[in-house]
Amino acid sequence: METLLKDIRYGVRNLLKHPTFAITALLTLAIGIGANTTIFSFVNGILLRPLPYPDSERLVVINETAHKRGIPSMSISFPNFLDWRGQNHVFEDISAYGLSSSFSLTGAGEPERVRGSSVSQGTFELLRVTPILGRTFTTEEDRPKTDGVVILGHDLWQRRFAGNAQVVGQNLILNNRPRTVIGVMPPGFKFPENHELWVPLGLDTTMYPRTDHGLSSIARLKDGVSLAQAQSEMDVIARRIEEQNPVTNEGLGVLVTSLHEVLTGDYRKALLILLGVVGFVLLVASVNVANLMLARTSARQKEFAVRSALGASRWRIIRQTLTESLLISLLGAGLGLLLAIWGIKLVLALIPIKLPFWMNFNLDLRVLAFTIGVSLLTALSFGTVPAILGTRVDLNQSLKEGGRSALASVRHRTRGFLVIAEVALALMVLVGAGLMMQSFLRLRNVGAGFSEKDVLTFSVILPQAKYTEAPQRGAFFRQLLERVSALPGVEAAAATSTVPLKGGGWGRSLTVEGFPVLSVGQAPMIQHTVTTPGYFQTMGIPIMAGRAFNEWDTADAEKVTIIDERLAREYWPNESPIGKRVRFGPPEDNEPWHKVVGVVGAVRHQRLDAETRKSVYLPHLQVPVNGLSLVVRARNASSLVGAVRAQVREMDPDLPVNEPMLMEEVVTQSVWQSRLYAILFSVFAGVAMLLAAIGIYGVMSYSVTQRTQEIGIRMALGAQVKDVLQLIVRGGLALSLVGVAFGLVGAFALTRLLQTLLFGVTPTDATTFIAVSLMLLFVALLACYIPARRATRVDPLEALRYE
Repeated sequence: METLLKDIRYGVRNLLKHPTFAITALLTLAIGIGANTTIFSFVNGILLRPLPYPDSERLVVINETAHKRGIPSMSISFPNFLDWRGQNHVFEDISAYGLSSSFSLTGAGEPERVRGSSVSQGTFELLRVTPILGRTFTTEEDRPKTDGVVILGHDLWQRRFAGNAQVVGQNLILNNRPRTVIGVMPPGFKFPENHELWVPLGLDTTMYPRTDHGLSSIARLKDGVSLAQAQSEMDVIARRIEEQNPVTNEGLGVLVTSLHEVLTGDYRKALLILLGVVGFVLLVASVNVANLMLARTSARQKEFAVRSALGASRWRIIRQTLTESLLISLLGAGLGLLLAIWGIKLVLALIPIKLPFWMNFNLDLRVLAFTIGVSLLTALSFGTVPAILGTRVDLNQSLKEGGRSALASVRHRTRGFLVIAEVALALMVLVGAGLMMQSFLRLRNVGAGFSEKDVLTFSVILPQAKYTEAPQRGAFFRQLLERVSALPGVEAAAATSTVPLKGGGWGRSLTVEGFPVLSVGQAPMIQHTVTTPGYFQTMGIPIMAGRAFNEWDTADAEKVTIIDERLAREYWPNESPIGKRVRFGPPEDNEPWHKVVGVVGAVRHQRLDAETRKSVYLPHLQVPVNGLSLVVRARNASSLVGAVRAQVREMDPDLPVNEPMLMEEVVTQSVWQSRLYAILFSVFAGVAMLLAAIGIYGVMSYSVTQRTQEIGIRMALGAQVKDVLQLIVRGGLALSLVGVAFGLVGAFALTRLLQTLLFGVTPTDATTFIAVSLMLLFVALLACYIPARRATRVDPLEALRYE
């Protein structure tokens, strides 16, 4: 221990004597370690940490499947859920809950839209979370007409009720319906998303038949039951239900998936790839520091020779050198942690959405252990080779004034190899960044089927208990649209059940008149959107044939629909679909026929990087849903939010205006992951390229210093400036070209991992590979040129007296 402390003290003094070397190495490692720590913090917060529920590894999600319709996973039917719960032997319990919903909370204070969910009795017990106040739902309360209770989330309780411990038993108004508070959940509890209140599911099979699929389900595995065993039993149950209900359940299966996998699946591959990318950046940094250390140990040959002559063993000198490497690495890790704290905040600032509650990013023990482990590996990676080569000394040569080590050529070749490695690694990262940036730009420029510029959207949901009749709902939205249309600067206004790229919407089976009637398991699923007149004009969706909806498409008029061009091409490729008839729902249900009155352009409702199901549109007066989103096209649309709120408040003071956003923001949020990945790849690639350039510059600069005498002799014998430039630059470019060649091979192999993250560009895009290679060679040329120019200024007389 005493010897180690001496090595540390000596190492610190040595680093303080050479601050330029120490600072360069320290900053280089800090950037590499900081980038790795930042990305690992996100890997840890998303992929490694358990979910915030007790024994969360046993929680699973149960979905239905319809492979014959090309649907690998979909929402569940309530009667099917009841059968699963009654027939399985692998789950402690199964619960059902409604898809993401929101509630209008009125009473004291301003009306507020609160995210919440309807859950079946036993959900909180299944999650093993108990209220801090009150109780959970009883079986009796989880039935129609007896479900007038509510449980509050902790944040809502604090915000709306000031943390009043007497809140249990109080009444509040949700969607114009009184409910009694029976409990308050503990801090941090959210389910299924960032929801803040819960009401009973309150369903029965008469109000929710097997043909309706709009629920989600969660279950807890029994002790000792594996996911595969649960899947096997649920497959048997699904086949049994299909045999008993062939009309509604033909082709329907069940999919059992870990809750953790469901929540993290969209992030897993991208995060692991990013972790690999920053690993490459750290390798580039380590190679850079290894080059610096090799140059440093070469400059210390006389010191090592003197210590050897005085009796120090080679192992003793190697240990001293490795101690200095470890000091630099640990100091770099400390600075890297500080950079990671800033990096985490910066990455979070680039995310335009509210992240799920279960994601938590901070520097916990796992992250600290990762950072220390990385710093130790880094110290070994950049310290070992320089320590071994640098301590192989020839005492006779090293102790001579002006002596040259016999191992100089070995060290020179090693530095050249390290430059090649740097360039190769940097090129691989740069190619990945180029592909990701191209992918994002192409995704952002893809035609979404509508014009988002100068369009404001916000939702208004009418309480079912207050607006019970369809004419009431139709009249409300008609009057609201008239008021909004009259506001200054408004060019057009309409309403829709589904705002493109905001998710939502629903699908139903399609039957086309004149085509074979398919069974329910084979009928195609079609995206349904309810709109008011003027919607297509407001959104800039082109009408390809026929007409748009108008005020005469009422409940008493003939049922009509508008289809998108993809559906028209599929069923009527060589004729006009206008006047044809379709109907929705299971073929056996004899739903009314709808006449096709128009054809519009295809719209990407869900995601820009994937086409939505073929779509149909229905007039609101014929399908009077209670919740619609208004879309308003206007000059300076963002300034209308206050005026819109005032109009809604005048019509109904208890109605909140929910999520006002510009459509440009909606589009931006829909591609936030691709944008974030492109930015991070580009930043890391820029760092890798900068480090590679510094490495090339350092090696060439050192080479010029070592060859000062040779250059002076050449110039004394008549060498021109261009000859010296060519001599130095050619050596550096040769190393860079070899590095680029190896990098292209590595990139060709590794970029295939990006396949699922790319849009509109292949992982082996030749343009990207060529452009990145030329850019890196240009940077390498600059890094070589600067020392080469310095070499041309060598005074031959001074060079001949060199050492």
